[in-house]
Amino acid sequence: MYVVELDRPWESVPFEEPFDLQGFTITTVDEIARLQELCRYVYIDPELGVGAAKYLSEELNLTDLDSLVKKTADAIPLQDFYPEQVTVEEELNQAQEILQDSRAVYDKVVQDIQAGNIADTKAVKKVVNSLVESVLRNPAATAWLVRLKHRDETSYSHAISVCVMALTLGRFLGLPKNDLETLGVAALLQDLGKVKLPTELLSKVGELTRQEREMIKKHVDISVLLVNSMNDVPKEVVDVVASHHERFDGSGYPRKFSRSQIDTLAAIAGLVDSYEAMTADRPYRKAKTSFQALMELYEERDKIFPGGLVEQFIQCIGIFPVGSFVELNSGEIGVVVSRNRVQQLKPRVMVLIDPQRERMPQPQAIDLAAQYLLPAKTPRIITKIVDPEKYDLDPSQFFF
Repeated sequence: MYVVELDRPWESVPFEEPFDLQGFTITTVDEIARLQELCRYVYIDPELGVGAAKYLSEELNLTDLDSLVKKTADAIPLQDFYPEQVTVEEELNQAQEILQDSRAVYDKVVQDIQAGNIADTKAVKKVVNSLVESVLRNPAATAWLVRLKHRDETSYSHAISVCVMALTLGRFLGLPKNDLETLGVAALLQDLGKVKLPTELLSKVGELTRQEREMIKKHVDISVLLVNSMNDVPKEVVDVVASHHERFDGSGYPRKFSRSQIDTLAAIAGLVDSYEAMTADRPYRKAKTSFQALMELYEERDKIFPGGLVEQFIQCIGIFPVGSFVELNSGEIGVVVSRNRVQQLKPRVMVLIDPQRERMPQPQAIDLAAQYLLPAKTPRIITKIVDPEKYDLDPSQFFF
């Protein structure tokens, strides 16, 4: 394994040869034992380690997926605090307009900051309120549109994705509407500090040095200063921004808070931020699949984030997140447009490509959980998650 990052600052660990502060390869059992003495966990680059890539396979294992969701469901009663008011299709157009407004508002905030002006807090609150209303009507519509956009690390895409995902999880948890609004504003603004960091640092392809990692961590304090400079921003929003990189076990930054010191809204913002970062392409690595990210979060429950919150998040996301491209046993290719909380393996799918791999003139929506109504046909089931690029699919072209 090639170790690229530790669970603590490099300078705090008394490494000796053959370990190198810029990264090192583990080749013997003795080296693993030494590493275990110094760290509880480390980060590896599977492409630099021999044989490590097999542990990050993108092949779909339905047994493992189903097992994970069932494990997390054991202590979570099935409930719906906010019943859906409209269908996905009915909400799509309005959700699209709100997301376009969100982008315009966020871009204006960034422009104001870069010009040294005070950003428009009222516009931020107004667009977040619209996002909250859309998520309450039907969370799948906004989640679908956000996920179908190209996943990259631009400030817009990450900020909007984190905001929508945080609101979706907050809705799932039954948070009061005022808390959802606080969470939405904070999630949208929590990484504003990166605007003040060098572009070449944020887009660096190679491994970051220790000094560069420490510089990136400064974005939290910068974000707090920027948000505080805005007019009429509630203290609760500032608190979430200040704490969204704190971790349950005290390993976060900048204040090393732990457990009850971290507010629930901050824990939600941090969890969603981590998931979105893991499932987005970075300059130095490809995005992880949703399942890989969920497995990693589950294995670190009660360490990085509260176990109960992680389990609720997995239930909220489900086996096939809205916007996932999947292949059916019929040979058809489609995209998940809504999930089924009771039957996780049977979401609603919009079929885009027929069994002959031809683009369908009119995409067809299929509810995999309702196929018992058609007993004469072989039930369709999802066989694997697919990369839309392999089928020359540009997700956004179907819906924008």
